[in-house]
Amino acid sequence: MLLRGGNPEASLHQRDEAQDRGRNALKKVWQDSYDESCVLELHARVDMDGLVREYADAVLERPSKVVKKTKVPQALDRGDIEAQLRTWKERSYDVSVIEANLAAEPSVLTASVLAMREAVKKAEAASEALASLDVTGFESRAAILRERLRDPIRHPDIDAEVELLREATESMRRVESRRSLERSREREFKERTKKVLELVMKQRREMKSEAPLPSSEEVEKALEEPAPPRDAATNLAPAFTFEGFTVGESNRFAHTAAIAVAKQPAKAYNPLLITSGPGLGKTHLLHAIGNYIASHETGAKVLYLTCEAFGTGLTDAREKGTLGAFRDRVRGVDCLLIDDIQFLSGMTEVHEELFHAFNDLHGAGKQIVLASDRPPKAIANLDERLISRFESGLVAGIEPPELATRVAILERRSREAKVTVEPGVLKLIASLVEENVRELGGALNRVVAFSSMMGRPITEDLVREVLAEPPSEAAPPPVAVQERAEPISLQGLSPGRSYLIEEERPAEAFRRFAAFLGGRGGGLVITRTNPKRVRETYDLSAERVLWLTDREGSAEDTIAPALERIVYEIEDFMSKQPRGAVLLDGIEYLVSNNSFDAVLKFVRRLLDAISESHYALIISLGSATVKEQELKVLEREMEVIRVP
Repeated sequence: MLLRGGNPEASLHQRDEAQDRGRNALKKVWQDSYDESCVLELHARVDMDGLVREYADAVLERPSKVVKKTKVPQALDRGDIEAQLRTWKERSYDVSVIEANLAAEPSVLTASVLAMREAVKKAEAASEALASLDVTGFESRAAILRERLRDPIRHPDIDAEVELLREATESMRRVESRRSLERSREREFKERTKKVLELVMKQRREMKSEAPLPSSEEVEKALEEPAPPRDAATNLAPAFTFEGFTVGESNRFAHTAAIAVAKQPAKAYNPLLITSGPGLGKTHLLHAIGNYIASHETGAKVLYLTCEAFGTGLTDAREKGTLGAFRDRVRGVDCLLIDDIQFLSGMTEVHEELFHAFNDLHGAGKQIVLASDRPPKAIANLDERLISRFESGLVAGIEPPELATRVAILERRSREAKVTVEPGVLKLIASLVEENVRELGGALNRVVAFSSMMGRPITEDLVREVLAEPPSEAAPPPVAVQERAEPISLQGLSPGRSYLIEEERPAEAFRRFAAFLGGRGGGLVITRTNPKRVRETYDLSAERVLWLTDREGSAEDTIAPALERIVYEIEDFMSKQPRGAVLLDGIEYLVSNNSFDAVLKFVRRLLDAISESHYALIISLGSATVKEQELKVLEREMEVIRVP
């Protein structure tokens, strides 16, 4: 599959003697990617244009008809050209290209004017799109684009650049929202620790044990996981190794890339950038790379720094007059690892120094490894030169671990702690802590510590007792449940909101979907019902109806239950229209073809995209088609509408 800018451009598929190209091949590639025996390889530096020319019949979007050879345009009147030039100048457009052709042949001059007209049209649309963006944190990039808009001939891809900025702003908002949630969860984490401490003290008093009560400090020490020791010369934590990293589907790609870099520094991927939310293992991989290189490359100099430590060290060096020594230390290594580069957004004084350090190291064939909670383009106020350099190698992401990986992590932790915990108990802990590996370890620590202090075996009841949510005075109100009232189809849905409609058949979902669109179009339906029957039954203005099925050869548009493919289809549809609605019917079918954890991640990604758009998402689900616990999780994520 050939991708440009993250979007599939051409696809080929071959199995045995059968070969497909184009759309059908893309569908089969997505389906194969779910096969356990499938191996995915990423090749970042290829001749895309050459491959597209070589496999022209594999291109996904083909012209609907043969374009006839363009005729030479009729020469424009000189007076009209001069009037047009004045208008463009008044609107601050750079018309130097046309002015350079004023003395040329009429056909050449006419062609340049017509090209300028098309370029101005595109620039006006891009300017309108740029004006609609909240560019807070990206002011410098927006200013550059506004300047380029004045010269649309020399910047024919200005609309694509504006789109990239839009994606960057939306990505930053999503990450900031996630970080806010993480901060809230960290506060809750500390509250739970405090709760366990209070529980221990209370129960020990009630037991009237003759053994002395542990002090608060002793309990906290038992509950909190100590920070691993660091090597003074490299800042590396020797405890973080590849052997100690639990690999699952969510982190396999980043883990493989990290090993490749460690075994072949500056030859595999340089730089390597690992991205993920907090507590998912990117820091562990940075240390593992550094430790491997330091132990396997004789005399290799390795240095690990957080972004904050880099900035603090630079400031101190400037104040003490030791800038040369600081630069020698940073630029004189064989492998430089910098963590949390997202904080560069508030450290503009560091950009120039890091830019030159990067160039020196990269030019000398030294390995650079970075970690961030977001892609470089989504880091506010980051120097364009740093963005291009950070993205010049490989960007590998880590997703929240699926249930099997969380259980494997807990099994490893319990072995290391020499504590025997039943598999069912580990699975319960893993189901209660879903998003953060660090919290997962902390949860196990609390359970083990409580069990030890109270002399009680580790059971599911004890886990629920220790890990129960702490009471909160400012707890959010429960999700509002709309009870059915006539006329139901007139009850409105709001843009940017997601709704779970619980019903035996998707009739109510289709009625609300049609009412929301109001005949305006802008609707996408993905359904388990044959589209022909949908159109016969409901008066829909949906522009696209996809049949969610594995069936091939149908006259209707179909889509397989491959989650990535469905996400691509939805996001692609939303990118082409400013507002609308998406109806998804068939969650239980997706669960049966994937897993609930995978479908939950898929749904959460859609919710994030919808929340920052003018779209509404409607999911129709029969409450009896999924497990009760799974239904409760989905209900927590969306506004619920129950239909008797």
